[in-house]
Formats: sequence, C-alpha cells, structure tokens
Amino acid sequence: MKVVILAGGYGTRLSEETHALPKPMVQIGDKPILWHIMKYYSTFGFNEFIICLGYKGYVIKDYFYSYWYRQSDVTIKTSPKGNEFTIHKSSVEDWEITLVDTGDDVQTGLRIKRIQPYVNNERFMLTYGDGVGNVDINFLIKQHEALHKVVTLTAVQPQGRFGVVDFDIDKTVTSFNEKGKGKYINAGFMVAEPHLFDCLGKNEPLEFAPFETLVTKGELGVYVHNGFWKCMDNLSDLKILEGFWNSGNVPWKVW
Repeated sequence: MKVVILAGGYGTRLSEETHALPKPMVQIGDKPILWHIMKYYSTFGFNEFIICLGYKGYVIKDYFYSYWYRQSDVTIKTSPKGNEFTIHKSSVEDWEITLVDTGDDVQTGLRIKRIQPYVNNERFMLTYGDGVGNVDINFLIKQHEALHKVVTLTAVQPQGRFGVVDFDIDKTVTSFNEKGKGKYINAGFMVAEPHLFDCLGKNEPLEFAPFETLVTKGELGVYVHNGFWKCMDNLSDLKILEGFWNSGNVPWKVW
C-alpha cells in the first residue's frame, strides 16, 4: 500500500523556518519531519511514498536526489577524466519515492486529486507532512477494513485550531467541523479507498466539501488514537518536538 504525504503548504505560522524551506523539511534533530514520518511508516512495512509537492518543492526533490550520497561514507578520487566514487558504508532506507509537483496555490483536496494516476486505483494511506505520532498503523488498517468506509481518519484529543470530529458508536463520523472546539480532532494518518477521488477535483481543502460529502453518505470512519500525536504548526510546537528528540524519549521513534 502506498503512503501519500501532503507536503505542499506554505507553513505561514512557522515563517521563522519556512521562509527558506517547505514546512516538511524543517528538521527535528538532524532530519526533516518528513523523514520522521516516512521512517515511521517504514517500520510498519510501508516503503512506497507519493509526496505532494508545492511551495519550494524543489528543496524536497534535491534532498532525496542526493540522499544516498549524504547518508554514505565515500572515498572520492579526483582526476581530469572525472571523479571516481567508492562507497564504504551506507545507511539508506529501501524506499521508493514519487515526488509530484501539485502546484503552489493549491488546496489539499486538489493536491490529492492530482496524484490519482500514481495510486493505480488501489487503497492508499494518507497523512499530513507536519505531524508525528505513535499511531498503530496495523490497527488503523484493521479498523478501516472492519468499517468498510471510503476513508478512515485517526482522531485524537484536541489541542485547538483543528477540525473537530464527532462520531457515533459504530465509529462512523457524524460531523466534521473545521476549526471548531470539541472532543476529538483529525490527526491525519488516514486510510482511503480510490473512491475518494470521486469527491475531489475542485481547489478546496480535503476537510471541507469532500469530507462533508463523505459524512453525508456515512462513508467517513474513525480510528481513535489515545497515544502520542503532535503537529508542528508553529515555532512553539517545533521546540516541543525538538525537546522530545533531544531528551531521547521520543514517542514516535519506534525504529
């Protein structure tokens, strides 16, 4: 199953970092948060990624283009005929990464629509490029399969500023209110069927009309996560995540 990661927003509330970098490339420790997200999925056996690029997407392309070289110990022999490289040690993951330019001024719904040709009409994972957690991906998938919904999202306790999820005893979402106050919020870490693309096409956030349509049809399910989750929304959030990393007590570091 492929993992689609939304990585094209401007990250304006983190402008201290994102004036030069796309938000998913802001580092926790010595790696971008995007790498942390990919590494997390990889520990569950998901190694195929589709990354939706937008603002400064070339930075992400450049990072992965030179990733093998930067993660390796090398000897370089220079000569007038060109350089020769000998690799001594490499710590590169076995990943397949498709980098898709989905546009700069594009909302999440249309970004996802534009990667449809790369999904191959298969079920796929979907998440945001700025949030980490210790969500049990295997249980999430089992929940999705049991619910038989078009999309199953992961709901966590709110920290403000996010779309509020209300759901019934059958784990079916009954309402989705963007930027409201309530008991649970959408944390990403979603599983989606290709039927989701039928709800997309306009330049609008996934959380607006597309999710509202699924709610109306009873096709938006939920997986409740009571563990760790944190979104890197602003500089304060970044410092909190860096604090976890520097302390060595890193809830999402399961590798």
